[in-house]
Amino acid sequence: MKVNILYLIFPRYYGNIEEYRKGVVTMGTSYKYKCDECGFEEEYFVGGRLMTKDYKKRTEEAEEELRSAALYGKYGESIRQLVKNERDKIYINCDTELYQCMDCRQFSIQIAKEMFMNRKEFTMSVEFRHECPSCHSSMLRKTRGSITFCPKCKMFTARLVSMGKFD
Repeated sequence: MKVNILYLIFPRYYGNIEEYRKGVVTMGTSYKYKCDECGFEEEYFVGGRLMTKDYKKRTEEAEEELRSAALYGKYGESIRQLVKNERDKIYINCDTELYQCMDCRQFSIQIAKEMFMNRKEFTMSVEFRHECPSCHSSMLRKTRGSITFCPKCKMFTARLVSMGKFD
């Protein structure tokens, strides 16, 4: 089985991993998309790490599953060694995020499945492949400013009309 992994190495500090570890990040993000071509309009709520006990439990279980799978070599030898040798320096993000399929254009809220490691000179980020529940193609995370296709008419006409925070 082939596993697609995206490695990103940043030349400087990327976020405050210690705050994530302590559970300081408590707010979620809302994204509202609208298509002027066909009238599609939808709002999605993601994140909110401490929003509910159930959400916190699910993300912690997902973090442990990801760490265990990495230790057993599911994502390759380099990731296995990284998790084994740098366990205390790695932050695993399993909060929910919004993704869009690159083939069928559907949106999906999924667990992020990311690992971060900070060093003085760089921050490494590893993001694991996300699969569309509809067509099983690769999905990309939506961020402010990212290219967005309308899931209804499939045109490049959907735009982010609002983005907010919620508890």
